[in-house]
Amino acid sequence: MLMYGNSLNADLVDAKIYNISGMKEGYEKLQILIPPNNIGVTYGREFDIAYMNYIMMNNHVFVEFFRIIQNLYTGINVYLVFGDNDWSENLCQSILKIIQQRYGYNGYYIGNFEDYLFASSNDDSDFDKTYGLYNLDQDKYRYSYLVKQMELRQPNQYMQQNIVNHFG
Repeated sequence: MLMYGNSLNADLVDAKIYNISGMKEGYEKLQILIPPNNIGVTYGREFDIAYMNYIMMNNHVFVEFFRIIQNLYTGINVYLVFGDNDWSENLCQSILKIIQQRYGYNGYYIGNFEDYLFASSNDDSDFDKTYGLYNLDQDKYRYSYLVKQMELRQPNQYMQQNIVNHFG
């Protein structure tokens, strides 16, 4: 189940919590914010298109974004933390549109504990059977390829981690 809201409600949910634009520390940050100078002053559809292009055309940002989708695919609930300002609201709506339009997966706004109980008991979210699963399969392939490439580019980091894990 995909949920979103501010940091005040993050502790109410049983989910993997990602901080997108919230001001509270302590939640894992995803590096998917588009730099303002990349799109200028745009709103609505123009912003959505620019943001989608930013995510899909930038390999590192795509890998970060796809962590949300990967968790949903494996059955892990996800809660996205956004700030309480207009910029964060636009960002939130754009990310939700990308997920809904690309994968057919809908999110629930959590404003209080009752919202969480309602979402938990009524959740029927899943990837769309016609286009969502196709896009999911294509993106999983791209994600796996990019992660392998990142591991190959930074072998010392992964080798050191494996040595520490092996020899403890």
